[in-house]
Amino acid sequence: MNPMHRMERFLDQHMIPFEIVSHPHSHTSAETARAAGLPPGRLVKGVLLDGTDCQMVAMIPADQEVHLGKLGLDHGVEFSLADEESVSRLFSECAPGVVPGLPNAWGVEMVWDDDLMTQPDVYLEAGDHERLLRIETRFLREAFGDAPHCHFCQPRMHTH
Repeated sequence: MNPMHRMERFLDQHMIPFEIVSHPHSHTSAETARAAGLPPGRLVKGVLLDGTDCQMVAMIPADQEVHLGKLGLDHGVEFSLADEESVSRLFSECAPGVVPGLPNAWGVEMVWDDDLMTQPDVYLEAGDHERLLRIETRFLREAFGDAPHCHFCQPRMHTH
């Protein structure tokens, strides 16, 4: 099943309205936000983390990064960033390196940052490099199910 269909089905099952937004092909979340004409804080980025004996996706605004220490303390697990191979293995139907915006539709553990609730709507990766799913923030909690949430991201350190 392609990732877009899997996510559409998941949202339909939970009766969550969404809209598909197409954008020019992009590789990074910063490029995606630009291509779609969005402020990066409204684009949700999934970051796959390796824990001691688990993997988990952290969902954060695209202009932020995961504060691994803070998240590790909250969960009592030490996390590190997973490599792209792990991402592609876990989400094999998605384009290489893409973490879909609803990892829970794949049965993958996730955690999300409370900062996502500050926007009127958010845009989730649809599993390829050309489409996003727009969801009103008030439906985000339902979309993410019973996944834990807290504040664990920090502004990205700009490295050039």
